[in-house]
Amino acid sequence: MYTYAEVRIQGHVGKAPTVTGNVMKFNVAKSESWKDRDTGERRERTKWNTITVFDSNPGFNWLRDNLNKGDLVYIEAEVQNTSFEKNGETVYSVSIIADKVAIVPTGRNGN
Repeated sequence: MYTYAEVRIQGHVGKAPTVTGNVMKFNVAKSESWKDRDTGERRERTKWNTITVFDSNPGFNWLRDNLNKGDLVYIEAEVQNTSFEKNGETVYSVSIIADKVAIVPTGRNGN
């Protein structure tokens, strides 16, 4: 039986990706808005996710050359949990490793 853990994220790139060796990282914003029940005011909150893409991903070179701040992206990714020791304490980390990254055409900036 095939099993998997996958996440899908759609949001805007926060800044141009950083590439270090065979790893590219960039942040994606997910915004939500709602009406405050008590005041009736409109509220908004933005959550950021750091996406990691390895050079073994078929689109790595294209993304490195074409992904820009503000691009709307759709991502399918795997979640990896890791832990390590730092100053005698166990530190836990969650990584989002992209399998697929697509820039979604929006009609602005030539997309």
